[in-house]
Amino acid sequence: STYGEQGIFLQDFPTIFIPVIGGVAVGILAIVGGGAFPPGVRGIVNQVDKDSLNTNEICKLDELLGSFRKASAAICTLGTGCSLGPEGPGVEIGIVASRIGTLVWPRQFDELSDNEMVNNAARVRRNRLFLACGAAAGVSSGFNAPLAGVFFALEVVQKNLLAIDIPAPTEVGDASSSDSVYYELQQESLSTEASSITPIITSSVVSALVVRLLLKDELALRLLEYEIPTPLRELPIYLLLGAMSGLTAVTFSQVAKLAKAGFDGEIGPQPVREAIEATPEYVKPVIGGLTCGVVGYFFPNILFFGYETLNGLLSNNQITTDVAFTLLVAKIFATAVSAASGLVGGILAPSLFMGGMVGVSFHNILVNTLDVSTFDFTTPAFGTAFQIADLPAYTMVGAASCLSAVFRAPLTGSLLAFELTKNYDVLVPLLASAGVGTLVCDLVESRIDQAKSR
Repeated sequence: STYGEQGIFLQDFPTIFIPVIGGVAVGILAIVGGGAFPPGVRGIVNQVDKDSLNTNEICKLDELLGSFRKASAAICTLGTGCSLGPEGPGVEIGIVASRIGTLVWPRQFDELSDNEMVNNAARVRRNRLFLACGAAAGVSSGFNAPLAGVFFALEVVQKNLLAIDIPAPTEVGDASSSDSVYYELQQESLSTEASSITPIITSSVVSALVVRLLLKDELALRLLEYEIPTPLRELPIYLLLGAMSGLTAVTFSQVAKLAKAGFDGEIGPQPVREAIEATPEYVKPVIGGLTCGVVGYFFPNILFFGYETLNGLLSNNQITTDVAFTLLVAKIFATAVSAASGLVGGILAPSLFMGGMVGVSFHNILVNTLDVSTFDFTTPAFGTAFQIADLPAYTMVGAASCLSAVFRAPLTGSLLAFELTKNYDVLVPLLASAGVGTLVCDLVESRIDQAKSR
């Protein structure tokens, strides 16, 4: 099995070993930098906060080089087809740009007061704003969707901006005490102040304009023209689809946690734990790449080389329910292992893929198994007309709902799908389904956490 025409030099290379190349490259970059890459937005926020309170310019330069390494690792991960998403490199590159801004920003501009604590707080807020702008620009450029980029910053980045302890000058506390005195800085909402929301909007819009200048109006996801003939009648069905997407998000979250615990040597038989603990961190991405290669050998659609599978469904190409469900299970497993092993990338695109498979399965069951289109829903208010929307509508609504549930960001998921479809008819089903998916995911995961804590 080969990648066919997906790669120029890799056409005749066995599928299993191509993701391994990405894992090896990520491992080498980890060795060069002296450690694994911090996962997720929260890890990046912690790095930025550390930079803000560090006056050593050499350390700041080292952190910036670390961001370049992580962006390069993300490119290696995605370039070899590992099961993660391209918004990872996009956001990482946007964050690199924002960190360059924090590095070259003249320090004297931060001297707002004679009080060192006030100046430190101002630097933390400014650098976090740079981070949010970079993340918004990354998502905007990755999907040519500026509105989704803005709300990604407001929903996803915002909730990772936790309170931080800032060292207070000695005169604020007791100078005779040997204990350090700290002041807790609470992060203000990015959407409440014009000085915060304006830069985020500007960076997202400029990023989208640059992409459109270079790529014209090329979209990551391409839809055929379609209609939702009876959106009000179908609304309960879309709510049910949202609930199914929420349960899918819960499943992915739990599998990802199990995979992370497995790679940390916290679960499994004792010999396996000991073997994992003895495995160097730079070898784990190779294991993740090999896993992707093995799964991709049997299910090549789950490997990331663009959005061909999802675009095929959005073009009304039919697949059977059992194939869609099999691809869903394979994608959840491969993505969880990829993220847990230390490969670098995002889970936004995999979330879209998972939700798309849920939408396809749901549509097939409605139309082929239950034959809902023949049901008589006669009411005085709406008459007798009832039609199930085409496959692309359910694919897109399912994809957006799963994304919303995974990130707990219903507006980001809904607006991303809306910008890609440019169809107002789909907006109400999108918002309803995304909201229900997020709610179901929250409720189920809170119950799981409560059960584990007992």
